Amino acid sequence: MKDNPAEPESEPESEQNQSSPPAVAPTMRLTRTGLIACLATMVVCGLSVYALFPDSVGGPPLPVLATIELEPVETVSGVGALMTEVVVIENLLDDEIGKLTIDINGQYLYLQNSPLAARERLVMPQRTFTDKRSSARFDPVKYPVEDIVVTGQLPNGARGVSRFEFE
Repeated sequence: MKDNPAEPESEPESEQNQSSPPAVAPTMRLTRTGLIACLATMVVCGLSVYALFPDSVGGPPLPVLATIELEPVETVSGVGALMTEVVVIENLLDDEIGKLTIDINGQYLYLQNSPLAARERLVMPQRTFTDKRSSARFDPVKYPVEDIVVTGQLPNGARGVSRFEFE
């Protein structure tokens, strides 16, 4: 020990090394290209699953029948009916289907506020369908109906999806 108590005692060097934190070994770090490669791999995997199984991604099938027909529809004034191109959706269940949406050609949409009752037949003029991005109406003379997608809430709470293709 030293005679002067004001001077701190110096510790041996081996004790100083033990009190300091140990050196950390170098770790692997993800580079920018590695991050981009990982993200691209995840996107490609997701898209490939969708490409291989497109029908199973949408959910269980909705038990409805969709047809395109020409039927008399009452005029706005209520003084008669005109033959009009219509979409007919028929509920094949013994329960009602809630939150019903009907989509023509992936672009024109109709939302049904009230549930479709059991075995009910819904007749909708094609001109009542509106574009998803604007308020433009579907024109059956200009555009043929290629497909109809019907979605709705099944009695068990799941979302059902059915697609019908036409020529």
